[in-house]
Amino acid sequence: MTEAPALGALATPVSVVSADTEVGVIEALLRAEPESIGLVAVDAGRLYVLDRPSLETYLAGRLGYGRALLFHRPVRVLLGPPALVLPAALPWDDAARACLARPAPDRGTPVVVELGGGEIGIAPVGPLVEQLSRQYESLALRDALTGLGNRRMLTETAGALLDAGRQVALMLVDLDRFKEINDSLGHSRGDQLLRRVAEALGPGHTFRLGGDEFVLLTDDLGDGSDEHLVARGRELLRAIQGPFVVAGVPITVEASLGIARTAAGRRSLSDLLAGADTAMYAAKRHRTAVELWRPELAAEQSTDLRLQSELRAAIDQGQLELHYQKLVDARTGEARSLEALVRWRHPRHGLLLPGAFLPGAERSEVINPLTTWVLADAVGQAARWHHAGRPIPVAVNLPAPVLVHDGIVDEIGGLLARHGLPGCSLIVEITESAVLTRPEQSAQRLRGLRDLGVRVAVDDFGSGYTSLALLTQLPLDELKLDRAFVHRIHDERDRAIVEAVASMARGLGLTLVAEGVEDQATADILAGAGFDLLQGYHFGRPMPPSLEMAIAG
Repeated sequence: MTEAPALGALATPVSVVSADTEVGVIEALLRAEPESIGLVAVDAGRLYVLDRPSLETYLAGRLGYGRALLFHRPVRVLLGPPALVLPAALPWDDAARACLARPAPDRGTPVVVELGGGEIGIAPVGPLVEQLSRQYESLALRDALTGLGNRRMLTETAGALLDAGRQVALMLVDLDRFKEINDSLGHSRGDQLLRRVAEALGPGHTFRLGGDEFVLLTDDLGDGSDEHLVARGRELLRAIQGPFVVAGVPITVEASLGIARTAAGRRSLSDLLAGADTAMYAAKRHRTAVELWRPELAAEQSTDLRLQSELRAAIDQGQLELHYQKLVDARTGEARSLEALVRWRHPRHGLLLPGAFLPGAERSEVINPLTTWVLADAVGQAARWHHAGRPIPVAVNLPAPVLVHDGIVDEIGGLLARHGLPGCSLIVEITESAVLTRPEQSAQRLRGLRDLGVRVAVDDFGSGYTSLALLTQLPLDELKLDRAFVHRIHDERDRAIVEAVASMARGLGLTLVAEGVEDQATADILAGAGFDLLQGYHFGRPMPPSLEMAIAG
């Protein structure tokens, strides 16, 4: 976007006279400078504008006798309200807003401009208002933050292409986990990243719909194949990947992209946006990065929405159940704790794993009653084990919307008290993204849980933007390394990262946990690196809460 010029470029230096100067002298000064729009009078330290049109009106006077009556009078008698005085560096649009904020009779009066070095100038209001009007016209079609086209411009551009019968493709880009950047680095830094992404997208038919959603509209379909469009979508994601340095932090941008193209029965912008949106969410759900709209995606989305609507009833009807996976001592193999993992025994679809319904649940209000049920069932089961002589701690995941809920600490405290369990019988697992959604509130809730004796673990550590900061800013007991690092631990460079994390965790007094352990060789490497607890299919799959099945080696 072109920046508005500074006010000083519009101002003309003028003479400054005393308010005691006679009107006739003022008229002579203006006659000697025919290009001047006026001059400035000073009275008791305040500045007043004497513009040429106003003075000529006074001199004409009623019946034309104004000059004779005013010629030897001090110009003070003609002064109106004090002038609006603005600095020369002020942009034109800001100056225009200041002018228009004055009372209606004074809005057209020129403004006084401080030019520096004691010099004073006058600037007319007309060009300022025209500049502001042009800017508003531009803003009506462009995004103020990035300068890209906005939704209105997209509508006009797409309408012109579609009305001309052109075949087009619409690519919708949504940044993954952008909220974490905003909440951890601040919204101004988030805006900075959005501008960098906009620059990487480049000029042309590129638009920002708002938030972290961008659109590319093109009628250049290459060879017309779906493969060409998907390949172009991947090129677009590589272009905006970065890393971009924001506030000294190099940030690699991850995004999901959905594509919709014109076809029979789908020739409107709303159809293209809806199709691209469906494809984009499919790319997020399947972690494929790029998806092209196809009919089965719409059916898949309908299934997801139907499952979410059925989930509330499933909670009330007892269709949910918890399975437990053990975490073992890295040196002895003895079970030290159990993680509660929810399953949905659906009457039509059978046993559904969390990935089929939890992501959608976390985007809706149903996540609150769902977590309430999980907590109640897990604490109740822990109590049964505890009273049977096997006091093994149980871990439960707390999603971001639940973690910041005002009553979560009291709810957990009430459950523990009702079942006569000590706080150490429960471990709450949080993710980095859950904490970074509302860091201050999250830290407050976690401190409240720690006061109850509940242990706190960070799950999927290493998958977020600001992992290291969490280690020192939050009340933590355990750190669970993301399974992606565990799976790559046989690579020398990745192993060095894991060992560095282990060293930090030991220095901070944290219990270090590795999840996703699939074989003994990996378990041996992790034990040698200093991990305390291991979790994965190598030690047992999640099982129903039978004491023998869940805890037996």
